[in-house]
Amino acid sequence: MGKNNVIPIKQYPYNFVSLGEKVIDRGKREVGTNTGKFKCKLITKSPLFIGGKKIDDAGHTLEYFYKENERLTIPASSLKGAIRNIVDVLTNSVIRNIEDERLEERLKPNRESIVKYGIIESLPKDGEDGIIRLAHRVKVKKEILSKKSPTYDKKGKIYKIYMKEKIKKIDKIETEKEYQELLGKKDGKGVITVTIWVASERPKEKYEKILVKTNEILYRFTKKELEDIEYLIKQRSDRDKKENKDFYYKSRKGGSEKNFFKLKVGDPIIMYKKNTKDDMVHLVFSEIPRIRYKFSPLDLVPKKFQPSDSLEKLSFSEKLFGTIGDNTKKDNNKEGDLVALEGRVFFEDAKIINKNPKIINNGKLVILKPFGEPHPTQVSFYLNRKDYNSNAEEGIFIKGRKFYWHHRDKIEKDFKTFSNSITMNSREKYNSSLELLDYGNEFEFDVHFENLMDSELGVLIYALELENGLLHKIGRGKAFGFGSCKIIIEEFNLENRNKYSNFSESIFESGKKEKYINKAKEKYINERANVEELKIILSQTNNLDFSKSPFPEENGRTPGKNTLNWFLNKKSKGELILEGILKISGK
Repeated sequence: MGKNNVIPIKQYPYNFVSLGEKVIDRGKREVGTNTGKFKCKLITKSPLFIGGKKIDDAGHTLEYFYKENERLTIPASSLKGAIRNIVDVLTNSVIRNIEDERLEERLKPNRESIVKYGIIESLPKDGEDGIIRLAHRVKVKKEILSKKSPTYDKKGKIYKIYMKEKIKKIDKIETEKEYQELLGKKDGKGVITVTIWVASERPKEKYEKILVKTNEILYRFTKKELEDIEYLIKQRSDRDKKENKDFYYKSRKGGSEKNFFKLKVGDPIIMYKKNTKDDMVHLVFSEIPRIRYKFSPLDLVPKKFQPSDSLEKLSFSEKLFGTIGDNTKKDNNKEGDLVALEGRVFFEDAKIINKNPKIINNGKLVILKPFGEPHPTQVSFYLNRKDYNSNAEEGIFIKGRKFYWHHRDKIEKDFKTFSNSITMNSREKYNSSLELLDYGNEFEFDVHFENLMDSELGVLIYALELENGLLHKIGRGKAFGFGSCKIIIEEFNLENRNKYSNFSESIFESGKKEKYINKAKEKYINERANVEELKIILSQTNNLDFSKSPFPEENGRTPGKNTLNWFLNKKSKGELILEGILKISGK
C-alpha cells in the first residue's frame, strides 16, 4: 500500500529499473588488450517491427518492415541501443539522451482551480514586465453566434466586435434578442470593443466567451513566461498539423503566418492556478490547459548520474560506446574538458537468414491500435515524488531507466490468439497498418570490439546473450509485446596477440565466454538490487497479464471501456503511481 492508502499500479506495459547508489568506476578510459568480433544470431520470439517505407493512404499510414537491398534488416543502431541500455544498468552508467525541454502536463480544472481571464495590455520589454488586465467573462450561446455573428467559426477564432457598455454587467446571453440589443456601432456613444473567443470545436460545450477588459491589473508577466506560452501555442499547432488541422490562432487579425504563435497586445489569455495554496501562476490559452514546469528531465537526473563533462570522469558505458562532446561549452584553458569520444564497440546491421521469412497475416498489413499511450503523459510515473517544479537537488528525481515487460501471451504464440487485443478493424488517421514479422525468424550480425579490458568484454558478452530465460526488446511496439528476441553468440573470435611475431599463427583464436563473464559478474553484476530488477523485467515469464489489452482499461467519463477512462479515474484519485519491480515480482 502506498502513501495515503493509494494502491500502486502493477499492470502497465513498462516500469523503471532504479539507478543504483552511484556511478561505478568513473574515470579515464583504459586501453585493454582484447580485440575481436562476435558472430551473432537474433531469433524473434514475438512480433517484430522495424520502420521502413511509409505510404500515406488518405491520412492513414501504411508502414513496411525496413529493408536494405531488398533484404529484411534490423539496423545496427537499434541493436546497439538495446545492448547499451543493458550495459547502462549493469554498470550504473550515466543517464543518456535526456531531454532538456521542460516537463509539461495537461490539467483539468476542478472546483479548487483558479481560472481568470485577461486581455494583454502590454508585452514584456526592456526589462519591464508585461501587463494583463482582468477581463469580465460573458457566456454566450454558440447557436446565437453561429446565426448572428458573420465572423464566427466553430473550429475556433478570436475576433473583436462592438457592444454597448452595459455588457459589463451581464454574465450570460441566452437569446438572440439579448445579443442583438447589446450590439453597438463603431464610434457609437457608450460603445466599447470586446473580444469574442471561440475555442476549438467542442460538441458538448453550449457556450462561447465574450471578454470585456476592465481597468484592474490581473497579472504582470515576465519575458520567460511569455516565451513559455508562445512555445505551448506553437506546440499545439504542430500537433494539429499532424492531424491535418489548422490551429485557430493562425487566423487572428494582424497575426503573422510565420510567427502566428507570437502574442500581441489585445490578445485574450487565461491565468491559471491549481488551487489557492499553489504559488505557481500559469499563463494558458485553453480552459483545459497544458502547462509547462520549471524543470526539464535533465534537471531531474541526480548530478552524479548526469553525462560526464570530462574525459577524466567517464562512466563505464561512455568508455565502451563513446560519447558526444559539446565543444561550444569548452573552456580552452581547462584541461580534460569533454570532446567527442569514439566508441570501441561496433555493430553491423542484422540481416534475415530465412529464405522465406515468416510474416504475419500472410504478408498483408495489420491494422493496429495507436502505438502511443492513449492518454495524456503521466509525468508522475517517471518521478519519485509528484512535484514537477522541484528538481534533483531538492529531492525530486527520475525513478530510473525505462524498460518494457515481455508479454507471456505473445511469446512464440500464433498471432490469431492475441490479435484482438492490439488490432482494429478500420483504417483511421490516428492508427497505422504495419508489416509485422512473426516469431521464429532469424537474423545474423557481427559485433566488433577493440582494446577492451577483460571486465568490459565480460559485460558486453553478458549484455548480448543475457541469462537463460531473459530476452531483449527491439523495434517499435514494445508496449504491445512486440520485439521480444533472443541473441546468441555463435562465434567468439579474439585477435591473436602473437599474429605479428609468428606468421604461422592464425589471426583469430576462439575465446572462452565464461572467463570474461565471471570477471564481469564479480565486479559489476552480482548482488545489486537494480540488476535484480533488470532481470525481472527482462524475464520472458512474469505475473502480469496483457492478454486483454496492452494498457489497462475501465469504464468512466468517455463511452465504452478504454484506457483514457482508466487514466482519468486514477488521476482524479491521485493513484498514478507505479509499483516497484521487486514488489511486482513478489520479492
